[in-house]
Amino acid sequence: MTYITYTKTQYVQKMDRIYYARSFHRHNQPPTKMPSILPKPEFMPRYLVRISDMKLVKGSEVHEGYCTLSYSWNQSGEILLDEITGKSERIDRGKHKIIFSSGKRVRKKPRGRKRIPSKTKFVTFEGLIQEICKDFNIKYIWYDQMCINQNNENKKLDEVRHMHKIYGNAYCTLALVPELGTGPYKFGHTFQNWELEGYKERFLESQWMKRMWTLAEALMSSKILVVGHNIHSWGDQMFSELAIPIFDEKFDCSASRVLHHAHTRTSTKDHDYIFALANIFPDIMKQMTIDYNQDIQELMIQFYGLLAKKDTTFLCFDTHHKYKTFLRLTSRNYTKYNNTPIQKFDLPSWTGIYGEHDKHGFHKTSFKNYNVHERILKITCCGITNNQYGTEMISKLQSIENILPPFPQQNAHIYLGWRLVIWVQPQGSVSEKPINLGTNFYETPEPYAYKDIVERLQEVAHFMPIKKTKLQWVPHASELSVYTFAFDVLEGALQDSGQCVVLTGIPFKDSDDSYVKYPDVIKNEDPDNSGVKYPVIKKDGDYYKAIGMCHLYQNDNHFFDNSTLEEQTFEIH
Repeated sequence: MTYITYTKTQYVQKMDRIYYARSFHRHNQPPTKMPSILPKPEFMPRYLVRISDMKLVKGSEVHEGYCTLSYSWNQSGEILLDEITGKSERIDRGKHKIIFSSGKRVRKKPRGRKRIPSKTKFVTFEGLIQEICKDFNIKYIWYDQMCINQNNENKKLDEVRHMHKIYGNAYCTLALVPELGTGPYKFGHTFQNWELEGYKERFLESQWMKRMWTLAEALMSSKILVVGHNIHSWGDQMFSELAIPIFDEKFDCSASRVLHHAHTRTSTKDHDYIFALANIFPDIMKQMTIDYNQDIQELMIQFYGLLAKKDTTFLCFDTHHKYKTFLRLTSRNYTKYNNTPIQKFDLPSWTGIYGEHDKHGFHKTSFKNYNVHERILKITCCGITNNQYGTEMISKLQSIENILPPFPQQNAHIYLGWRLVIWVQPQGSVSEKPINLGTNFYETPEPYAYKDIVERLQEVAHFMPIKKTKLQWVPHASELSVYTFAFDVLEGALQDSGQCVVLTGIPFKDSDDSYVKYPDVIKNEDPDNSGVKYPVIKKDGDYYKAIGMCHLYQNDNHFFDNSTLEEQTFEIH
């Protein structure tokens, strides 16, 4: 979509109190109006666009607040890329469309209906912005194409450095998502509502959701109004009803949360990817050099190094989960949905470019014993290493049934079923602890269940000595604290003979206040949101590579307590 269509007959997202269903009510003009005079913030941009005549005015001469615009640049006109210089140019042929009234049918005499065609007007991008802003009662707006002098390199770089101030001090950001639209349907006998099928999917597929600058603009803004071609909705509504996290007004800009969203985004210029990302962290932005001629790899290493020193959650990532669905929606090449845009860069494994960071940011750690030098992350902590002997023993078993203890004869329903556990003595521990291998069995397991049991045994056996005599059936209703391990690492990473280490000295624990901060997320429905996570690394030549996480699900989180393991230093690249 090179040009945008905007319909002045707007539909507004609204919850119907009778049927408790999301619907869209039609209005001849957008009912969402900005206040007549916006409060003036302490910071004002160098220039603003005055909507009445679309002229540039100095921000210092404006005596009220302003709004900002967030849009995908390739929807503002035709983009031509010079393959030699790498520079892009926008050509606006005035093909943006404004529809002033929707087509409707009126009854003819003596019978039949006649359609009255819609009134349309083709305008430039500036004309489109002027019409939209007038509809929403916006008097002053900031957006890059007019407010940044593209011919003055120094002023351009200075504006890029202060993007977080420009968007952070705006009263509201207008996000253009022209892919969003809705059509009519009959509802009841007295009035008509409008509904949209696949509303969330269309939003996720939009160009706005693919660009790095739009992510930064959303996270830097205090509030957002999403405007589609004939529909609009406030950002907090989209968060509460569609669970789109970036519209959460309480969004915690931790490294893991931001990187979760950033690693699926793109930018026209590679440098802009980092400059946009750095603006989300103003203290990091102050330390960056804004120069489009610097080496992009060095620039990215500089940013990730600064981010790592600021926030340890950069290490909290595992394999693709949510990304698989998102990349299926956004990638035209279905076979490449596992490849995120960030993977085109040559970055160290500790940046998480081949994994997926913690979406909700529930897990935090107080660990600080590490430092970053260029591409190397040096960590000093304790950890348990893998033991291949145990996995070889299990792989040689002809049948798992041969080592299972007899299934209990007592009535399983009295105990809410049985779970299979194995007692192990973790490395550096003086006591044995039970690990869950399977749960809710009411009778002797069927053959298909043995595969899951074997897989769990193999994972446990990588890092802890196991004995078949230590297997036991335990009532599910038992008060015994049973632990569940799950390894969420890169595919095949535990299958070969390479040395792996679970960094038990870096526990990412579920934050105590996460239920309060994120009330709309029911954490118990997603086991990934609970328990403790430990980074897993794998030997790679003289260094290690970060390959994912080890999850430990149990409320008391004391599995590795009283461990006598000595600290080691691991260099990760």
